Amino acid sequence: MSFSSPESDDSDNGIPASWLPEREEVLLLNRQRLVQGNWTEVRDFLRQLPRPLASSAFTVCLLSDRGIRRYNKQFRHQDKATDVLSFPAQQPGQTSQDYLGDILISAETARENARRYGLRVEEELKVLILHGLLHLLGYDHENDGGRMARIERQYSRKLGLPQNLTERAGKPLPETRRSFRNHR
Repeated sequence: MSFSSPESDDSDNGIPASWLPEREEVLLLNRQRLVQGNWTEVRDFLRQLPRPLASSAFTVCLLSDRGIRRYNKQFRHQDKATDVLSFPAQQPGQTSQDYLGDILISAETARENARRYGLRVEEELKVLILHGLLHLLGYDHENDGGRMARIERQYSRKLGLPQNLTERAGKPLPETRRSFRNHR
């Protein structure tokens, strides 16, 4: 079922906020207007996530660089845009059967990174969704001795993703003809 809500500006760009029919607990919100993409492909990806990953409800919200920068400044004290932020509903060590949390993704940064790494924007969004979802499940690549990287690599292969974020972050950026802003 699809709908637009009064608090959503999604109708302005022709992409309504949608509950997914097969997985009504997964919500994809588009709160930005600058990046166009095949949102049906992204919704289909969310539908195919295996239950060990998507065991409970969660939300993916696409934002502008400006929007994600505000969240990054408020919650991580870093006054810059970033690609993905995850906000688990529970504290570390706790589990919830009802709601995992929220994943915020900068669609602008995703588009730039897609260009940089030779991907389509939809592929980059899938990479970022998987990474954010693992954070919602309590994984932390900065403190887990490589556990998140192994799981991310495993699910990236299962889901047919061309890359994964944790491994990519440890490699030098590919050369580009155009200079990109550093969002990390």
